[in-house]
Amino acid sequence: MNATERTRPTTLEEALRALDEAEAKLKARDSDTGIIRLTETVKRSEERFRMLAEGVPNHLLFLDRDLRIEFANDVFLEAAGWTAERAIGLHISEIMGPERYLQRQPYYERALAGETVSYESTGAIGNENGYFRFSYRPSFDDEGNVRGIFSMATDITRRRKIELELEAKQAELLRSNKDLEQFAYVASHDLKAPLRAIELLVQWITEGLAGYDKNNVQENLGLLAKRTQRLNRLLDDLLAYSRAGRKVGAHRMTDTHALVLDIVQMLNPPPAIAVSIEGQLPKFATHSAPLEQVLRNLISNAIKHHPGPQGRIVVSCQEQDDQYVFAVQDDGEGIPAQYAERVFEMFQTLKSRDQVEGSGMGLAIVNRIVQWQRGRVWFEAAPGGRGTVFKFQWKKQQPQPATVETKTWQAAK
Repeated sequence: MNATERTRPTTLEEALRALDEAEAKLKARDSDTGIIRLTETVKRSEERFRMLAEGVPNHLLFLDRDLRIEFANDVFLEAAGWTAERAIGLHISEIMGPERYLQRQPYYERALAGETVSYESTGAIGNENGYFRFSYRPSFDDEGNVRGIFSMATDITRRRKIELELEAKQAELLRSNKDLEQFAYVASHDLKAPLRAIELLVQWITEGLAGYDKNNVQENLGLLAKRTQRLNRLLDDLLAYSRAGRKVGAHRMTDTHALVLDIVQMLNPPPAIAVSIEGQLPKFATHSAPLEQVLRNLISNAIKHHPGPQGRIVVSCQEQDDQYVFAVQDDGEGIPAQYAERVFEMFQTLKSRDQVEGSGMGLAIVNRIVQWQRGRVWFEAAPGGRGTVFKFQWKKQQPQPATVETKTWQAAK
């Protein structure tokens, strides 16, 4: 009996068993073929996804439900300084740090709950100062459960910079419109007032010459000279205001201690007015010309408006985050709080024009320059309740503080 005859079924039961085995083998073969085809399809889809993920400039991640990295594209890995072998399997907090993770944890939780989340924020892996748009999209399994999160970070620093520039331009336009309104008032009133006074003085001089009263003529000529000087100051200050902050020049290392001493020497205050430098004044790279003008105007203002025969003016500075806060303090009469905004407007004086020689532009110029430097200027009552402290913010550039002793400069008697 040959082999074929030995394996041939001899009963119906054996025949049915053989048929079942053959059918099972056929199904297994078809199943294997389907799995192979499905595996190939998945592999091709995975390859296409990776090609797409590596072809975009965004940070792309896939995080599982425990927020562990299953996939990270090369852009993210290069920014983080990690290899794929090191990053895969890590919790996202191990790469971004615990502080940033706590900030973003609520967004991750919303995505794990099935919500697509988008928001904008500063800082991302490899670019702490940039501005990014983050998007977290949940991935669902066949049963509708969230199996993980697709995370994408897009660098929008350039767009954000343009937006901020547009906002700054808009704010500047609003300020310019306000300045135009004030200028219209000045042109119709403040500029005409000295001209009317000059016209009247000329008339008086003409009448005085007719009777030739020498003393009267000389008095009127003196008044005429004062009105002309006042008009010239007004026009000069208008020009200075229009230019304030626009032409600042290049950054250069500026010793503000030496700068203040030069300013005081140039202003030459009365011998009874002492100007002090308290503590440390910084040495740093900045636009020195506008900073010098701000300090000069504030110190000059304190000297000019001091009511008493003796006085003390103190210049100081404190470091505050990314900026310096300069202060010019006097022991004069002080300024009522209700004038907090008015004092920084154009042509504003707290006394009548006949009592002050200035044009009322000094603090307006200070305010304009400081705003151009993205800072703020304000005043407070001096400690003890007597006098005023004017303060302004100035951005730091390559800070290099200079260690100096407290010194006092006073005009020689």
